[in-house]
Amino acid sequence: MEYNKFISVLLISLPGLIICNANGSQQRILPDLRRSTVKGVAGRFVVNRDALEREIQSRKQQDGVCGQDVVIELPQSLPHSSYNISYQGEILLASMTLTDDTLAAELSDELKEEISTSFKLFAVYLPVITWMTEEHALLNLCLFSDSTKKITNPSGTNTSGELIQVDRIEEADDGTVTIRLGDDVMVYQIQDDVKCNGETKVGKDFDKVSGKVIKITNYPLSFDWGCEIIGSEISFCKHLDGFRCELERTGGDVCSLMSVTLSKRSPATMKIVNMTGVFREMIPFLAETVPNESFEAELIDRQLSTGIVYPCLTP
Repeated sequence: MEYNKFISVLLISLPGLIICNANGSQQRILPDLRRSTVKGVAGRFVVNRDALEREIQSRKQQDGVCGQDVVIELPQSLPHSSYNISYQGEILLASMTLTDDTLAAELSDELKEEISTSFKLFAVYLPVITWMTEEHALLNLCLFSDSTKKITNPSGTNTSGELIQVDRIEEADDGTVTIRLGDDVMVYQIQDDVKCNGETKVGKDFDKVSGKVIKITNYPLSFDWGCEIIGSEISFCKHLDGFRCELERTGGDVCSLMSVTLSKRSPATMKIVNMTGVFREMIPFLAETVPNESFEAELIDRQLSTGIVYPCLTP
């Protein structure tokens, strides 16, 4: 697995990896802690750039300890981006079903009554670059799920971070999806190329948006994969226990590190049709553009192996 071109020395300190970069700073990588499967559609949407800049600054201000040292910036350019970066930026929306294969295999039957191992998610991500030039990551802005059980999301760095429980996520036969919370709704439409099968590679700039190895962070929320809920006998909780002190000192400067072990991808379209109430309040920069159709989208069916890396936002 290729982590980045700035790695000058690789020291193996089992059971984690310490990466020494050219400038002398270090990162610890704990790879392959848990496995998951993701199926759904992801789309890139143009929104107001200033609003995204304000979102980044707001998160830095919430980090009273290290916020001024954190380096998170909007990408200046991405392949095939058909917008004017002087006043426009982009977000990545994902409508998916996520299965935590590790928890499905290791949770007791009793805990499976309380904790969901497979659930629907609608996620809003902000593509950013970190302090390492060309090192892309996704900043998790918010998540919606209709799961009635507790969720320990394997794709982020905080099990409940940004998560909003909604009443229902309804999927119609024509590709229309409606998320309901009380009287408030978010409606979007998905169309995929059902004729496209197999290992078709599409949207290579999607790799550029998230990085070759997908990194997601819930910064500034502290790292928490819910081990207090699911128990210390789960394999990744056992592994993380030896790094608890380091992780507490690191705070929110942690990224999940997801390598794709199997992937099927095909072209798709995604269009936001309507947003009311809480959905407009949570994602105002998207709401002001409705109706908004993705300028690129893809249907994904992926198996992922997820670890963590820290620090990932400060040099």
